[in-house]
Amino acid sequence: MNRREFLDAMAGAAGHVAALTAVAWARGAEAACGAGLGGSDPWREAFRAALAERPWLLGYQSFDREVVPPRTARLEGRIPERLSGTLYRNGPARHEVGGYRYRHWLDGDGLVQAWRIADGKVEHRARMVRTFKYDEERAEGRALYPAFGSVPPDACPVSGPDDINAANISVLPRGDELWALWEAGSAWRLDPVTLETKGVQTFSRHTRSAPFSAHPRTDPDGTLWNFGYASHAGVMVFWHLDPSGALKRTAALPVEPMTMPHDFVVTRRHIVLLLPPLDFSSEAGAEASFLDRHSWRPDRPTRVLVLDKHDLDTRFWLELPAEWAFHFGNAWEDDSGVIRFDGSRADAPDVLYGRLRNIMRGEDPDPSESTGRHVLYRIDTKRRRAELEPLGPAGLATEFPVVDPRRSTSRHEWVTVLAADAAPEDGGPVHGSFDSVARLNVESGLAARYAYPDHLIPEEHVFVPDPAGVGETDGWLLGTALDWRARSTVLNVFEVGMLEAGPVAVATIPEPMPLGLHGRFQPGAAGW
Repeated sequence: MNRREFLDAMAGAAGHVAALTAVAWARGAEAACGAGLGGSDPWREAFRAALAERPWLLGYQSFDREVVPPRTARLEGRIPERLSGTLYRNGPARHEVGGYRYRHWLDGDGLVQAWRIADGKVEHRARMVRTFKYDEERAEGRALYPAFGSVPPDACPVSGPDDINAANISVLPRGDELWALWEAGSAWRLDPVTLETKGVQTFSRHTRSAPFSAHPRTDPDGTLWNFGYASHAGVMVFWHLDPSGALKRTAALPVEPMTMPHDFVVTRRHIVLLLPPLDFSSEAGAEASFLDRHSWRPDRPTRVLVLDKHDLDTRFWLELPAEWAFHFGNAWEDDSGVIRFDGSRADAPDVLYGRLRNIMRGEDPDPSESTGRHVLYRIDTKRRRAELEPLGPAGLATEFPVVDPRRSTSRHEWVTVLAADAAPEDGGPVHGSFDSVARLNVESGLAARYAYPDHLIPEEHVFVPDPAGVGETDGWLLGTALDWRARSTVLNVFEVGMLEAGPVAVATIPEPMPLGLHGRFQPGAAGW
């Protein structure tokens, strides 16, 4: 489906977005599935050899179990009395299928984990998301379909994005369900207690399989906003859902050249999307992955798209210098129409093409890669200007910014990030990844930091508000970490205002779970 067909179908659906019937990284319809991998896979062999020498690669092993039954974690310290609910996390986990190892970390099939906190105890369970792709490849015993950064031998043709939807990036509690989110297709519906897959989330017959990104934003009243990009059609899709999860409206905007935005922000009045100069081309050969169909153009600006939330046809464009950003914190807008938000900004998408690919064959990160530094963005909607300034120490690499969810679309003072400021050769952690969790004041910079010991690799930390408080220090930080030395996984609970003192409680399960991406906390989740 090209752009004209997409837009015609959208118009014919009374303003709804038509379902995509083709994706840019699929092989042509004439291609047939072949016999799969012949002989050993050099990437798989390289990773196994590297793992024997560097045990911190444990988090990138392929996870081959479908279900991890409920189990009680061993607890050190004490869970705060008012902390109750479930931390859900998602991430790529099955990295090898039929002897073939994916060429990019983001290709692995999604594994959703649940850490339930209740009555001073912590329980853990996990389950693979049973997507169409997962079930078909498990039945065939080999990799069948192309992925974000991989094209396995003799890959099968696909008819739409959900054929290859790995549901492996994030989660979203919505009503009595949990949604597993990907980047370019549908959300997958899960049971929030058992984590069993219930099927694809379809908002309407006109929007089936349309791209629904992994980073939806929520207004204070529960209204949800999201976007998606349909690269082959050259169209950006915008979603507006009511607090129950029902579709209110959609809109589609032609974008040329198309790119690969991962996150966006909303204020009470506007939607802001930064489009990096990572240009998509449909002209690449059949052997090119979706990632490799993009070209980095540092000579071009980052386009800034600003839309009116109440009238998505009202919009304007601004420019910033070329940049790559995975994630943003929170945005707010003052009475004069100035939008402010924070994020982790890199000069180029080096990590996307470097570390996240090379880790799959066990290679150490390249110290020359451009890593994210935290910045503050400022967009003047009246004067039509965009600018940014650094936030925090110059050498501090950051990612996964989160804020108190009660501050969504409102002015916030604090942001929590994962951080690192030294490579292994300069005294940094041997695993070369993030080694600490830090709190930044958006006015003055670094304020507090907890450094993890070398044998722990921390993942994204989530802010959980204290129901008895209202301030940005009234709550807890929940963060998982892989203990590669003990071959276990831990959940750490911090008092927000006492981060440097370390966790007040640590829950441990005796298994090294795969390193993942994003999570959400649902207070008062149903029991098991």
